[in-house]
Amino acid sequence: MASIVNYFSSMNLDIGQFLKATGMLLAALIVLALLGRFIFGKRSALILAVSSAIGILFIYAITILLGGAGETLQKFIAPLPFVTIENDTMVLFNFQADYTVVCTQILSMIILAFMMNLADGWLPVGKNVFTWVFFRCLGVVIALVLHLVVTGLLTTYLPEGLITYAPTILLAILGLMLLTGALKFLVGLILTTVNPLIAALYTFFFANMVGKQVTKAILTTAILAGLVFALQKLGIVAISIASAALAAYIPLILLLVVLWYIIGKLL
Repeated sequence: MASIVNYFSSMNLDIGQFLKATGMLLAALIVLALLGRFIFGKRSALILAVSSAIGILFIYAITILLGGAGETLQKFIAPLPFVTIENDTMVLFNFQADYTVVCTQILSMIILAFMMNLADGWLPVGKNVFTWVFFRCLGVVIALVLHLVVTGLLTTYLPEGLITYAPTILLAILGLMLLTGALKFLVGLILTTVNPLIAALYTFFFANMVGKQVTKAILTTAILAGLVFALQKLGIVAISIASAALAAYIPLILLLVVLWYIIGKLL
């Protein structure tokens, strides 16, 4: 045990914070997945959202690796929501920032989660653990590329002023539409007739394929935002991504793969 503590100390890592963050991350994902399984049933939107959240964590891992691989590969990465990479440190986003910045970050994560859900939905589950790992890794790469493309298009073609305020407006409209659509679900058992607009919104978010992906993307975003917020409440505001420190995260990565398999394959 002393050698492990010394190893973390040599890389300026606090083993107490690392274990606390790891435990909280795994516990939160397990609880959410079990709630989705026992309350909403197998392959529910909540379970799929948790699965996508784990996939996005691997997108961050790939981004870190590409960022440290030299300028040749750095062009294949785009700024990721909820974090900022400064030298050898990944700084977590502070949700106490200006509301326009918060909305931009949240909308960016919804887009990334939407891409992750699409990629995961397109690919087969896999007949065994090896094919499952292969297709999930392929899904992560596809989502990373799609996010790069969408981010590049938005940055290139949207005027600067629109980029500043569009996320706030779009997020407000999306939230209002989702709540309005959910209204039919909440009162559908009571009302004999439903407003056509509410019915159409419900069909989009809860019955339409694209709408379902948007709903899952919002759930995934809420999960990841909650994790970032909880980490900051625990005093964890930055994570070391120095080359020497990456080896210390291997056990966490392996645990995430096992948990991802259990959630995606068995639940």
